[in-house]
Amino acid sequence: MAKSKSAKRQACFVETTPGGRLRFRFRWKLPSGRHRLFSEATALSDTVHNRRLVEKQAALIGAEIRSSVFDYLKWFPNGNRATDFLRPKIAPSHIPTVREFYEHWIKSRVSPTVRQSLARDYRNHFRNYVLDSLGDLPLSALTLAHLEDLRSQLRGRGLSEKTIRNAIDGSLRAMMRDALKAEIPAAFPFTKLTWPEQIVPGPSPFEADERDQILDYFRARKWKIGGFNDTRPHYSYYALLHTLFFTGMRPSEAAAVRSRNVNTRTGTIQVERSRHLGSEAAPKTQRARRAIRLTRQNVDVLRPLIEVRGPDDYLFENVRGQPIEPANFYDLFRDAQRALGITPLRDLYSTKDTYISLALTSGVSLTWLSEQTGVAVATILKHYGRFMHSSEADALELAKIAGAHVRRSLEPPQFEHRCSTAERLIEETPEFSSESLASPTGFEPVLPT
Repeated sequence: MAKSKSAKRQACFVETTPGGRLRFRFRWKLPSGRHRLFSEATALSDTVHNRRLVEKQAALIGAEIRSSVFDYLKWFPNGNRATDFLRPKIAPSHIPTVREFYEHWIKSRVSPTVRQSLARDYRNHFRNYVLDSLGDLPLSALTLAHLEDLRSQLRGRGLSEKTIRNAIDGSLRAMMRDALKAEIPAAFPFTKLTWPEQIVPGPSPFEADERDQILDYFRARKWKIGGFNDTRPHYSYYALLHTLFFTGMRPSEAAAVRSRNVNTRTGTIQVERSRHLGSEAAPKTQRARRAIRLTRQNVDVLRPLIEVRGPDDYLFENVRGQPIEPANFYDLFRDAQRALGITPLRDLYSTKDTYISLALTSGVSLTWLSEQTGVAVATILKHYGRFMHSSEADALELAKIAGAHVRRSLEPPQFEHRCSTAERLIEETPEFSSESLASPTGFEPVLPT
């Protein structure tokens, strides 16, 4: 948006973002002394009332800037440049210890700089595993031997290799990397530390009939609402699970959907943010910012919720009228599997595994599926490639190996999500037809990354 002549003369002025939000624009100096142009968005839409309010704040900021008394962190404690202003001010002659730098560093590891779940993991790893062993060690003195010794200690405590690696090669490594960025003399021996090859379990999708059993359970189940005997069905739980099973959304993405994000006319959901541990942030990756296409049945499932929600209300709410928290809903999801006798128990992310695996077995385009789920084609092939086979194709290839004389005697082998699954999906769930799944999207092709 072009700035007026009066705005150019102000130390701080107000603009509108492409998304229709108001933001501050001003020039100020970083702790290093370099002057930079700052852009700090607000959560306020561009209305007459909001603009008047923000312009008053901009006038105060501008007055402080002209008087050289502007305090960036007072106005924008979680701003885009908060990390620069929160860097520890340490005398060049003093090299901080791991504990000293951590106390400064962790203050800047807050949302939206990092996801809230990641900030929680940082705190837990340092407090429970790192500081007791390495807290008094100067950053510049960290060696490979220290890392090996810490790993041995944690293994002796019976921790899983994944937890140990996350603490050392994740949290500690991230802090030491940021110390180097802050131009603090810090050692970085992590590239010398070798780890055993991890055995990563593959996806564990539900079969189509298991998916349908779970949906029926949540549609009929009555939940305690108020008084002693006050129980009733809670439609929002069923609608959430139906959407997860038939869109491939991440649970954190679905939990953040507002009513205005759903367009029943075009049959789409716009993914703009994710919600985890009560905090909202941008989606997991840039690719995850996408428009999700809905089946006709999914639109019908969501319509009753949209009719009773305001545009900014969360689409999926718990029995207390609050946005559903995926971490809490997971307990209800496991209880349903136990009640239905479904084993092994899967987490909520298996709804995405189910969607992708069934879609691949039905022959859905990889490019279309990548756009729909926000997962790169290469990643889909890596984790879900085994579901792309058909039983008929397998039987034909096995017959070639066995020899032509036995081809006719071979029965098509049965694999999970193969053979009759595509037909069963079309017969039992018409909205999951190949026509609705493979319709042209109008999006640019997705390339492997």
